Amino acid sequence: MTSAFLLALLLAAPDRPVIDLSGGRVQPLPLAIAPPAGAQEAGVAIQAVLAQDFERSGLFRLLDPASFLAAPGEGLTVIDFPKWQAVGAQALVKTSCEESGTDVVCDMRLYDVARGQELLHGTYTAPRQAGRLAAHRFGDDVVRFFTREAGVFQTRIAYVREGDGDKQIVVSDWDGYAPQQLTTASINLLPAWTPDGKVIAFTSFRDGGGAHLYTVDAVTRQVRSLALMGDFTTGASYSPDGSRLLFSASQNDNTDVWLAKTDGSGPRRITDSRGIDISASWSPDGKRVAFVSDRAGTPQIYSMAADGSEVRRLTFQGNYNQEPAWSPKGDLIAFSGRDEHRVFDVYTLAVDTGKLTRLTQNQGTNEKPAWAPNGRYLLFSSTRGGKRQIWLVLPDGSNPRQVTSEKVGAADPAWGPLPGR
Repeated sequence: MTSAFLLALLLAAPDRPVIDLSGGRVQPLPLAIAPPAGAQEAGVAIQAVLAQDFERSGLFRLLDPASFLAAPGEGLTVIDFPKWQAVGAQALVKTSCEESGTDVVCDMRLYDVARGQELLHGTYTAPRQAGRLAAHRFGDDVVRFFTREAGVFQTRIAYVREGDGDKQIVVSDWDGYAPQQLTTASINLLPAWTPDGKVIAFTSFRDGGGAHLYTVDAVTRQVRSLALMGDFTTGASYSPDGSRLLFSASQNDNTDVWLAKTDGSGPRRITDSRGIDISASWSPDGKRVAFVSDRAGTPQIYSMAADGSEVRRLTFQGNYNQEPAWSPKGDLIAFSGRDEHRVFDVYTLAVDTGKLTRLTQNQGTNEKPAWAPNGRYLLFSSTRGGKRQIWLVLPDGSNPRQVTSEKVGAADPAWGPLPGR
């Protein structure tokens, strides 16, 4: 897919429209998406993807098309801005798509309604059967314009597809679209992306000798062994720079966190307690590690320096806290904890202050949080709809959206890197 991307106004202008991400809950920007011009089949399909992206992002409040006052045939550039302002729109998206050979080519534009000015103008090309990629690309450009941060609409996620007697690693678009199974047979768990998004490490029982670590190529689906220590090696986590690998392994009847090179070579133990130490997660600067230990009697979240020194206990509430995930922004650690009703919910812990925020409650069992690469969203598994599926939520617990619709269930989400990493 190619695109020509133009900024029609100066991005540095002090009065340009912005979405403030500095506080707590974001105030969504009222946005209108006008009916598409051009080829209607392609335009309607791409517009539906774009609307879903914006709605799930929590950054925009989409206006009801039934309220629109502008003429349906209004062009891309000749716009009756007062009529759009009258329905409450602060921003307006206009699209026109045409089919060209095997591709779909879309002219997409963003306008500031109050000022009657064009903000963005791009031409986006994608294969006809994958036209939604054009919508994702433009959506990410809109997010970057308003927030000055990268969007996640072009990213992919991995998760475990639960079957009748097996569990397989699956990848899909960020919204759960086009799931592709990468593994076959056996029980495969806990996917973890390499920083370049090309390979996924996972825990598998495929060799018949216990749980061990393997990798699968996200394109060729080729599976390779990664770490086969003892009868229990699990929970791979790649360092942000891709040079190191954390995992847990059992040696001499004790389970500890180990550090190795990316290919699994040169492993060395970096925890040494009588308890079980598992579920290691890197800080975004690669200097510290969050992990779970029951060294104090119950599973709790701890942190340590990447060499195993400077161990600190982080959670003191609850008697079973697990699955830490360090935010790419570095400020929060998400985890799942068992409450007084003996069900698990998702929480975040502020690294600097220790403040706990509960994201889920009274909605089934909620586990295994995983951050978006821009730190603005969390995936987790939930039984709130009956069968366990992957859900999306903002870091304050708002705007929950179901991502997967697997027949038996889905678990263990992992979010891939931003495109072009």
